[in-house]
Amino acid sequence: MTTKNALEPTSEQIRDFLDSHEDGAPIYMLNLLKFKKTSTYKDGEQVSGAEAYARYAKAFGAMLRDLGLDGVETVFGGKVDRFLIGAGAEEWDAVAIVRYPDKKSMFDAVSNETYRSFHFHRKAGLEGQLLIACDSSGVF
Repeated sequence: MTTKNALEPTSEQIRDFLDSHEDGAPIYMLNLLKFKKTSTYKDGEQVSGAEAYARYAKAFGAMLRDLGLDGVETVFGGKVDRFLIGAGAEEWDAVAIVRYPDKKSMFDAVSNETYRSFHFHRKAGLEGQLLIACDSSGVF
């Protein structure tokens, strides 16, 4: 099994995401995050990758509040401790699950001018991530 750690979705992944999930249905985004040891800001500022990403997360939360995007919530966020089954815990630093009311809300949240104004913190801090879209159909 192979996974690919990346920073941005491909055009094909965006199209597939928008085409695949039922309109109006809640969607959960599972984030597996790998931080850079040291940020890579264009102005040369150096903080940890985790601190740069925390700046992004704080700005993202403020944007959601300011835009009044109801129903968006961080369900869980925490540091990766260890794997109980499988291997590769060292590949990830943190995990987050964010719930959106629907795929359009998720896409709108990351496709506006305000988001673009602080997105550079994400790029400065992240080595890469997996972003996994999950529906709310329930498996069990």
